[in-house]
Amino acid sequence: MRRHTLGLGLFLAASSVAGCSDSGASGASTGGSSQGTGGSKSSGGATAMGGTSAGGSTGTGGTAGGTGFSQVGVCGQRGKSTVNAGAFEGFEEYYLISEEGFGSDICVVHFDVKRVGEAPAGCTDCEWSHVVQLSNPTIVTDVDGVCAKSELAFNAAKIAATTSARPAYGFVSEFAGHNSVLMKYEDDKKMWDAYGNATWDTTTSEFRFDRRNGFCGY
Repeated sequence: MRRHTLGLGLFLAASSVAGCSDSGASGASTGGSSQGTGGSKSSGGATAMGGTSAGGSTGTGGTAGGTGFSQVGVCGQRGKSTVNAGAFEGFEEYYLISEEGFGSDICVVHFDVKRVGEAPAGCTDCEWSHVVQLSNPTIVTDVDGVCAKSELAFNAAKIAATTSARPAYGFVSEFAGHNSVLMKYEDDKKMWDAYGNATWDTTTSEFRFDRRNGFCGY
């Protein structure tokens, strides 16, 4: 599978895509998909997860670099929440879009998300920042068990790890003079970094983001 280097310029300029991973850089318009931020929870038969199963598949996501996958999609993470200086509550979804991002959602794993604490200092340009936790995992769409079998690799272990994590999020308007972005605190680097395209309405407190991780084998 052919890969491209992915950098910060992707979600600012939507220029290229890379292999799917949780730690990759981001982009909100990669792959040409028309899928909107914060997809619906009603597509497909939703299956409550409780962090213990992976929607009828025991696959673990294939080998590194996409070996063994016959098709290519685009994977990412999106969300919609109500956020202000003291609150953050809504949902996030991890997803896989078929046909190199031009197809439809073939995997959507939905989580509730809520503020659980103060974020680390250092995001000096952030309008707000919070530590949040994801909960109540639900598989909304899982075509032929692709959630676990693909490079997205949402099996039981990954679902449990996602619900136990407590990421720190912030929002910066016109990051580096370009798009507004979701910021995330990187624990390993002890620093804030841009994580995906985002919007925040100061009147309604509606926050949306979409992070495209790049190509995913499935």
